[in-house]
Amino acid sequence: MIFEVLTTAIMGGLAFQAHLSKNGLSNDSKKLNKIFSLTGLNVKDGKQTLTTQLVKKRNYDWGTEYRYRIPLGRSFEDYLSKQKSIEAGLNTRSVKLQLRDLKALKLDSKILFNIRSLYQRKLTEQKEIELSYDGMLVVRVYNEPMPKLVDMFEGKAWEVPIGIMREKNKYILHDFEKIPHFVLGGATRYGKSNLINGIITSLIKQQPNNIKLHLIDLKGGVELCDYEKIKQTVSIAYEPEEALVVLENAFNLMRQLQQTVKKTGKKNVQQAGIKERHFIFIDEVGELNPEEAVDREERELKKQCQKYMSQISRLGAGLGFRLVLATQYPTGDVIPRQCKQNSDAKLCFRVQSSTASRVVLDETGAEQLPQIKGRAIYQTADKRVIVQTPLITPDEIQSTIDPHIREVKPVETINQKAGTNSIIIEKTGLS
Repeated sequence: MIFEVLTTAIMGGLAFQAHLSKNGLSNDSKKLNKIFSLTGLNVKDGKQTLTTQLVKKRNYDWGTEYRYRIPLGRSFEDYLSKQKSIEAGLNTRSVKLQLRDLKALKLDSKILFNIRSLYQRKLTEQKEIELSYDGMLVVRVYNEPMPKLVDMFEGKAWEVPIGIMREKNKYILHDFEKIPHFVLGGATRYGKSNLINGIITSLIKQQPNNIKLHLIDLKGGVELCDYEKIKQTVSIAYEPEEALVVLENAFNLMRQLQQTVKKTGKKNVQQAGIKERHFIFIDEVGELNPEEAVDREERELKKQCQKYMSQISRLGAGLGFRLVLATQYPTGDVIPRQCKQNSDAKLCFRVQSSTASRVVLDETGAEQLPQIKGRAIYQTADKRVIVQTPLITPDEIQSTIDPHIREVKPVETINQKAGTNSIIIEKTGLS
């Protein structure tokens, strides 16, 4: 009898607290106002204090979205610079239960133990926030952090996995038919090469007979060498001299295809019914920056590489040629301007400064990302979201490429310009 009365009282109190939380009667709005004040985001105007004014609040399953009017004299960048302080201030040791937290609890002899375990788990959970601006400051407070590890998932056609969002673990796919060119950057060891491998393996799985790969791995071949002997690879290079040959070959194939499409009287490969798509992947495009050349000859070689890259970015979209450029040194003109301007999709992992973030995204924000491998900002013309990119394992890569490894046989090589035998130029339907 005592047990029943006790558990009924406990559950009633928990349900009441959860009801308050669900209906917004117990929320972070007061705490946010206090944090804005203590971090110096309010503005003094004589005797008057201009504050960050809450305009709208909306509850979701994942947390709460607050919309604020920024006071005169403050910018969105001011709030971004305080993001860590805002997030830390929200993560005080208080517990708020949602109604859904109580559904898993059973009214049995273990109820007290289960309640204590629930509280302990809630105490250790860390809220995360996202800041954005659309004329108003938008603060999204998430009750639970994003997953730090996401397994590889499937795409379809020319759509490839990019990651998951916070909201209900919603999947994000990038469609190369809609946005043909893609730029990604970020500090070393945060996930660029992993994402490139994920994109390549997805394309091979989904379009094994239609994808043509032109690979340039300027990290000495340690990232893309797995694809050297598969039938989808047209050309591969590991040095700048070899990169020039690969880019020139891709450009020449593009011009041949341009004439083919022209003869059909169509505007692009989609209208002409051509299914083949050529992907030029360059891992560490910064190695082709002419400003870092040691002599005149090297500078001219890298300028020529960038010229081909720019021409492919301008002309390639309608001809089925797609550029994917990656760099871990996002400074200055590492990414050719024409390529960047023609790339409506950009992804940036954590970087060290707002300047580096602007090089990739044209906006700040990537410097504020947590130090979590795979966490990135994915940005297109109409959206900007934080994602956790999927992790692909060596075994997954190997199982994907094994059915496509060609027989060991002499291959046609072009070494007149490169002076090496590492460039493999395979014949295509246009050769």
